[in-house]
Amino acid sequence: MGKWMKQIKRRDVVIEGKDTDIIIPVMGPTGVGKSTFINNFMGENVVLVGHDLKSCTAQLKPVFWPIAEPAHLQGRRLVLIDTPGFDDTYTSDSEILRRIAVTLASSYDSKMKLGGIIYLHDISHPRMLGSDRQNLEVFQDLCGSKALSSVVIGITKSGEISKGLSEKRQNELSSGYWKEMIDAGAIVRELGNNTPSTRNLINNLLENMLPTVEAIDIQSEIVDFSKLVPETNAGKRLKSTLKEVLELQKKLALEAENDAEARNKYTETVKNLGVQIKALKIPFSYRLLAIFGLA
Repeated sequence: MGKWMKQIKRRDVVIEGKDTDIIIPVMGPTGVGKSTFINNFMGENVVLVGHDLKSCTAQLKPVFWPIAEPAHLQGRRLVLIDTPGFDDTYTSDSEILRRIAVTLASSYDSKMKLGGIIYLHDISHPRMLGSDRQNLEVFQDLCGSKALSSVVIGITKSGEISKGLSEKRQNELSSGYWKEMIDAGAIVRELGNNTPSTRNLINNLLENMLPTVEAIDIQSEIVDFSKLVPETNAGKRLKSTLKEVLELQKKLALEAENDAEARNKYTETVKNLGVQIKALKIPFSYRLLAIFGLA
């Protein structure tokens, strides 16, 4: 049994695939349209879709599809993975990262091939929210620089705003928040809310699979280097981000000393953030064992 499997908890989604399987994770913030994307691809509702800001994807869900195109991959199996965002309604960010890490580690340990990574962005948002930035930053560390060449940034909900505004926002993001990813080889594609659009994107990904990209960083870190999730680059990034938010919430709580309702709200948030940061702390016993090469 691989050391990484000690991090598995009850109800985790562990994929026992084949070395001919091709995996494509679908990622992005809550409400961006990940489940809708997968349902459009499948041509039927195979995953539950949320119609408000509440998440319906606290657990990861793999969806299997027999590949017909491109011809050289015919007969193999495609596995799309619906993932929760790091701003899930009911589940902490630290737990979301752990679940994603375990599922992706299981697919890598089963020798499943990486077909690419899809990161969806809701272009109808007038600006990058704090949660959007957090999702993007953790996503980049989760992938690693080498795997960014296998990323497609999918634009969703462009039909909810004018074409000119959609193009303006895409250009701003491409020269700003997405620049590092695009410079590393990621591409941007606008998606229609229909089956042909999603299947075309997936087919293009499969046609251009890079044999040099065998895994994203978090898969290799956990399986090949036996790291705990908090030790990974994504884990460190998330912990750092949560600490920044914690300090801001503490400051807001102090400033709201004359507003009991607001103060209680900030105080509760500080408490929850403290629990998440603690969950991303590497146990002392593990660090001690690591010193002697026994971890």
